[in-house]
This record gives sequence, structure tokens and C-alpha cells, in this order.
Amino acid sequence: MGNKIHCHYSYDTQVKIVVDGISDTLHTAHDGTGRYATPGEMLVAALGACTLTMIGAVAQQFHQKMDAVKLTAEAEWLPNAQGLKKVHLHITLPPGTPEDMRKRCLAAARVCPVHKSLNPSIEISITAD
Repeated sequence: MGNKIHCHYSYDTQVKIVVDGISDTLHTAHDGTGRYATPGEMLVAALGACTLTMIGAVAQQFHQKMDAVKLTAEAEWLPNAQGLKKVHLHITLPPGTPEDMRKRCLAAARVCPVHKSLNPSIEISITAD
């Protein structure tokens, strides 16, 4: 088994998570305060972070500097808390990224483990500039 993630529900719809001694707080979307990231936002953020990690791994393999790569994720949710409908990822590669490296990065973006773990009914689109 992998890392254990400990979750503790407390008052005011807060959920404290601890992974390997590192803690964070999530907040459900039910009260609309926006004080913390919701679990759904964390799911989309995990997809974005995993995508960037894969791009970084490819860049390192080909000795290409990618420190300035950015990603914006937009999610669309089904009504009545039925789940995630689609996610659009927009990747901004550093200026001057060679075309062959650009193709490698976009290919890597489509095979991140989080992407592969999501339900195939969730539409994921990826664009880049």
C-alpha cells in the first residue's frame, strides 16, 4: 500500500488531512465561505499538479528548462452534486519551447496517473500556448 492519508472531520464542515506529517484543511462547498479549498477543487488541482509533474519529468529527461511552465484548470460540475463533468487544462509553456519538446510535453500531460485514474466519462481537454 501507499501513503496513508488521515482525514478528520471537525465542526463547521472542515476536514483536516494529514499526509506523512504534513497537514492541510479542506472545506466542503456547502456553506459557501470559500475559506478553504473544497475536496472537488483539490481533485482538479491534483490533476493539474500531476500534469505539471509529468511535463517536468519529460523536460528533465531532455535537459529542457521548464521552470516557467504554468497551468490553469477550469472544471464544470454536473448539477445536484452528481460529480465532475469536464475539466479544461490550459498549459502555458515557456517562450521559445522547441516544437518537438512542446509535442512531448503535451503527450506527457495526457498520461499522468491522476488523469488515468479519473472516470473515463469525465471529459478532459488540454490546450497549450
